Amino acid sequence: MNRLKIKFLDAEYYIKTDADEDYVRKIALYLEQKVKEISTQDTNVVVPNTLLLAMLKITDDYFKLLKDFEEFKDGAEERSKRLVQILESSLSEQETFGFNEGILREEHGREELEDSYKYR
Repeated sequence: MNRLKIKFLDAEYYIKTDADEDYVRKIALYLEQKVKEISTQDTNVVVPNTLLLAMLKITDDYFKLLKDFEEFKDGAEERSKRLVQILESSLSEQETFGFNEGILREEHGREELEDSYKYR
């Protein structure tokens, strides 16, 4: 575990962390900007270490959720594109087929659909 010095609201704090130094500074800067956005008073205030650590943890959780959401969104977009391709492929085929062929075709489409969800 590393001891890291960060500056927050014009005060220096030392924290112990395994996280990347640049990432911790990014979180602290984000927090400081948010505090300054809503504060109408002087921001030269000393924040208790416990409160600062809690704020850093909450912000870290928020950043992780944003990252997870982006990954989920990208995956959903990719799966949606694949589903559209499957549907367009099925609709564009102009051949006629009997009942048994339809069942086989439905099974083939289901396999493609299931394959598109394997990469989530």
